[in-house]
Amino acid sequence: MSASKIAEKLSQSYAATQSLLDQVDLDLVVYENPVWRVRDVIWHLAVWDRQVTQSIEAFQSGGQYAITEFDEINFNMDSIEESRQLTGEQVVEESQQARRQFIAAVERFSEDQLEADFLYPWGDESGNVTQLVDYMVEHDEEHRQEIIGAAN
Repeated sequence: MSASKIAEKLSQSYAATQSLLDQVDLDLVVYENPVWRVRDVIWHLAVWDRQVTQSIEAFQSGGQYAITEFDEINFNMDSIEESRQLTGEQVVEESQQARRQFIAAVERFSEDQLEADFLYPWGDESGNVTQLVDYMVEHDEEHRQEIIGAAN
């Protein structure tokens, strides 16, 4: 699969998320304990888009990137606290920018890099860009379904 086809998966997944945002209130509670609203989930996805973009760009520059002393629960909660300083509109704008940067990084993969393994940002796993994009698209879908469930 070409880099542009892989990037198209990200575009389609984000388009589905954007479509959903047109139908729900950003302040709708998706998770109760701890409370995450739609806006928090969107920020969470944007933060992870930025993290995987850093891993991709580090690999493309001949290095590697992983979050220092990564603890998933604390990392996610700290990022949600960041988002609460922003308006809903800022969260959506940041998520759009983060996904555009992620897509652009994927599109920069050369054909010979597509199957190469690199370190993922959570630091205990490596794989190629196709596997990473598939994982992130599944992550998007999981959260979209949870938003849909909260809205119904």
